[in-house]
Amino acid sequence: MNVLSIILYVVTCMYIIVNPLISNEIKFKHVSFGDYILFLIFVIYFLNVILNKDSRNRFINGIRDFFTDYLTLSISGLFLIMLISVTYAAEKGMALQETFRFFTYAALFFIIKYEFAETKLIKGFLGSYIVCTIIMSVFGIVQYFTKFELNKNFVKTDGFLGRPKVTVSLDNANNFGAFLVLAIFPIIMLMIYVKGIKKKAFYLLLSLALAMNIVFCYSRNAMLGFVIGLVVLAIIYSLKLIVPIGGLGILMFLIPQIGSRIMDIGNSSENFTRLKLWKTAWYMIKDHPIRGVGNGNFVSLYDSYVAKYHELYIYYDYKRFPCHNSYLKIQSELGIFGTIFFISILINALIRIKKLTDSLEDKFLKYFYTGFFASVIAFLVMNLSDNLFFVPKTTSFFWMLLAMGEALRRCQKSEFYR
Repeated sequence: MNVLSIILYVVTCMYIIVNPLISNEIKFKHVSFGDYILFLIFVIYFLNVILNKDSRNRFINGIRDFFTDYLTLSISGLFLIMLISVTYAAEKGMALQETFRFFTYAALFFIIKYEFAETKLIKGFLGSYIVCTIIMSVFGIVQYFTKFELNKNFVKTDGFLGRPKVTVSLDNANNFGAFLVLAIFPIIMLMIYVKGIKKKAFYLLLSLALAMNIVFCYSRNAMLGFVIGLVVLAIIYSLKLIVPIGGLGILMFLIPQIGSRIMDIGNSSENFTRLKLWKTAWYMIKDHPIRGVGNGNFVSLYDSYVAKYHELYIYYDYKRFPCHNSYLKIQSELGIFGTIFFISILINALIRIKKLTDSLEDKFLKYFYTGFFASVIAFLVMNLSDNLFFVPKTTSFFWMLLAMGEALRRCQKSEFYR
């Protein structure tokens, strides 16, 4: 690795660790500090492409592969649909902003997959991710007991044992819950199968800390995702896990506040707001089935639909409200072609991760990505009641971990043809 490649790698590791820790309220010239680090990654990368022959060759080969691979073709297709939707969106600034945000995911995906396709480098990224989960877990526990840096909108919320719901630095409890669900299953798998008492104890403590934070954030969606992920883990890896998972599930339901919170998922009165929002999305879909209303423009048209259809009314202060369902958001904003490309991304991602776990020989990577497969399925289900795919600090980890998996697949191919 040349000097620029080393700097790029270090800055990317730093981004993985600090991005979720920096509050969105901390900005310079209306841009968050996490985005400044991200743009620095892009600048260093393209300087490296220009100045370094090896990096330039990787870039050229990456471009060729990017537009011939099913997964990355689907990413490109979705980006193209988003770009086209800017032309007819009512609020073009919003459409352009969300389109650019998706482009940053794709660009970071490209850099990780094609520039860092070495096992030791990917392990370094995953190590940075584990450091991030440690910091976020400790932060969550401290915040639960002290309210330190708690989002002011959540100070008076009624969470676990009457204390406020924990958000850490991710704006709300559902976003933090999604971050935890993505992280916990890889850590659980490492805890179960890693060798050495010290390592086992470390991953056990981290698993418990993540599970505690799922309770402390008090997100129904996160609790449901946790249960779903545990079941998936037992099915895809070992049915021997059914007994401890069943015992854990029973224990969770025996804790009154947790059991009742999970059962509330099927309570129509608890879901009143979301049902109204989903009905609004359905009306938009009926009016614009082919091309949608434009990227990010559900919130732009929400007020006008509520004014037009009185049955969509929720409360007087509900203005420009999001859809709370990533799939309905995609269909209502980007139409049928946007949905096709989006579903294609998800299907290809799941297939790739499963194939990767079956082929990996490195035990650390194999168990990490076995857990990640369960996390992704849980994350997809959670997106039925939240726009988690469009929360940058949460979904960026989905894209980065997926890109790392793709980089490992390239490592396997290069070793095969060596």
